[in-house]
Amino acid sequence: MNYSHVFAGRKKEVALLKECSSTGKCVLLIGPPGIGKSALLQHLRQHSPMLVCDESSSLRRICDSLESQLGWPHYKLTVIERKNRLLEYLSHRKEPVAFDHVAQTPPRVGRFMGHLSARIPVWISCHSDRMRDIGHVWEYLSDFVRIEVAPLTHREVALLIEHAASRGFIQKDAKDHLSQLYRLCQGNPRVLEELLIELATRKYELGTSQGLHLLDL
Repeated sequence: MNYSHVFAGRKKEVALLKECSSTGKCVLLIGPPGIGKSALLQHLRQHSPMLVCDESSSLRRICDSLESQLGWPHYKLTVIERKNRLLEYLSHRKEPVAFDHVAQTPPRVGRFMGHLSARIPVWISCHSDRMRDIGHVWEYLSDFVRIEVAPLTHREVALLIEHAASRGFIQKDAKDHLSQLYRLCQGNPRVLEELLIELATRKYELGTSQGLHLLDL
């Protein structure tokens, strides 16, 4: 099953990020786990040039990720040489580079992101702007635009459930229990997807309290 249509509920965030991209602004993308930050970055990447680094725990891993996307070999270059090569190239490229999963970012990686953000748009995805969630990047965030990814609304969740039911992915009577299903997912796309998969793979009697209780478990 393909739930990519979840972006029907992300028009505001997509518009804000496209504006930041066109104006060259750095972005701090904030939201709890499963809210769709990584999926949002991948969605935008399909429509505009962007590099997305999903491993930011060391300079070596950042180099590995970005060089792989650029199709670069590194031969016998040191990590410092690879980092400097990336800084020079990305500075001329002038397109956003997004870093995901930054909670374990050490000081030297924080400095790299700080140097890079002074030259090009850097986007950072994290759970919050507290130090424990953003590693050693926090001291370089003064000029970043803060965008918080909100939960899907009741109406957006309803549209997704109705779509899944009409396509036969889940039982049709799920549409009669939108309030209960929204209460279970609280607008979190990952939890909603897990609920839809569960409904698709097992038969629940949603018209009974026992069936809803089992789904809640």
